[in-house]
Amino acid sequence: MSPVIVARDVAYEFSNGRELFKDLSFSLSALRSGLVGPNGVGKTCLARLLAGELEPSRGVIQRHGPVTLFAQRQPPEPIAVADYLASVEQWSLTRDRLLANIDQQALCTTLSGGQWMRVRLARVLDDGFLILDEPTNDLDREGREAVFQFLLAHTGGVLLISHDRETLELCDEILELSNVGLMKFGGSWSEYVVEKDRERTRLGAALDQAKRERDSAIAHRFEQQARQEKRNRRGQAAAARGGIPRIIAGGLKRAAQTTTGKRDVAQVERAEAAVKSAHEAFENMKVDPVMYADLMGQALHAQKLVAEAQGFNIRFQDWLYAKDLDFSWRGNVRLALQGPNGSGKSTLLKALTGAPLTTRGELNRGQLVTLYIDQRCSVLDDSLSILDNVRSVAPGSESEIRTHLARFLFTRDTVFQKTSSLSGGERLRATLARGLLSIHKPELLLLDEPTNNLDLANIEFLETLVSEFRGALIVVSHDRSFLERCGVSEEFELPPQ
Repeated sequence: MSPVIVARDVAYEFSNGRELFKDLSFSLSALRSGLVGPNGVGKTCLARLLAGELEPSRGVIQRHGPVTLFAQRQPPEPIAVADYLASVEQWSLTRDRLLANIDQQALCTTLSGGQWMRVRLARVLDDGFLILDEPTNDLDREGREAVFQFLLAHTGGVLLISHDRETLELCDEILELSNVGLMKFGGSWSEYVVEKDRERTRLGAALDQAKRERDSAIAHRFEQQARQEKRNRRGQAAAARGGIPRIIAGGLKRAAQTTTGKRDVAQVERAEAAVKSAHEAFENMKVDPVMYADLMGQALHAQKLVAEAQGFNIRFQDWLYAKDLDFSWRGNVRLALQGPNGSGKSTLLKALTGAPLTTRGELNRGQLVTLYIDQRCSVLDDSLSILDNVRSVAPGSESEIRTHLARFLFTRDTVFQKTSSLSGGERLRATLARGLLSIHKPELLLLDEPTNNLDLANIEFLETLVSEFRGALIVVSHDRSFLERCGVSEEFELPPQ
């Protein structure tokens, strides 16, 4: 298949001289390609380079056809949907499906997030090669299904920048951008994961082997030193008997010591360098947090009340739910709130925290220690450091708290960072640290779209932690992979408006 985009030795650096990446060489054809990597590594910058919105500092990018960058977010225009789509000439079944149940006379500004995404996709369906930057963020199930349908129907080639594993599973190949360059893996996301697991196993074995060789080199050096000392003592004894003149014996001793010492030191240094290199390679692959049972919250008795509602509704300009809510949740429930964008999932979570709202009916909440994490992690005081945010609620000395923070991947001087400077994934980990290290261990964990804007390493960190959490869990998420890995076993569907 002929390439649509060819990049050769591409590098990009900022005006202050900081180099984001260098020596990237790869090609993209009319396939579905996924681009993954940690936040901040330069995925969006690379997308803008490929689309021609930026120029590389070095290297060449060739485009053999039109390339369109589909931005993660685009504010809707205050025009009718039909006018927004006026440039579209060709009819297609896929476009009709994308636009199903959307009033084309409605203003774009009145559409839900999922509807606006579907309209935007409908307009670029016939474009050539597309670069989609996190197209499923903030989308409900309907919007996500529209993106899946679009990916399967588009034939011009797609580069998908995403942390959404369900979407990445539709890809034909995965490109991984990291601080050591770009690697291409053939196959879907699940095949990429298998290959990465093999690589992790191989790097772990290489690290073990490097350590054994380092230990062997050190042992060999001590053995050689002992042998040399023994030879020196024999030489000294022979010189004392008159077998070798003392001046010659002394010279031989110094020469032997120098030669042996240099050789052994060089061998140990090479072995230490090999261990360091193998350790760095292995650490770059590791994503699992080190967690301990004392951080995993408090389990609930099977009949302990979490929340129950009878004829419950919440009022803004009108009543939020088309049908009043009735539910009863007890014990260590693991529940996902489901419903389209705008159905009131986040508002119900706030109600469960006791936030003041205008309501009718009854909502009874259990007397539980609750850790509520909204999409902005607003429990954090952005004027304080990570350490001070945690220290304000956690028992123990600074040294003990810092030891605990390392379990949340905050080590050394990173604990002194102001939370206002943290990425989305770092903010989430800081919020979890603050809640789980608190003197009062949470019994109920409320999560509102926790995987939005997280890279895969932080998503996997969160999954590991949530799956081990002992208490009750209520989560708003459209990420089915995340819900499955967190052990969510129940759903509560909010009625459509």
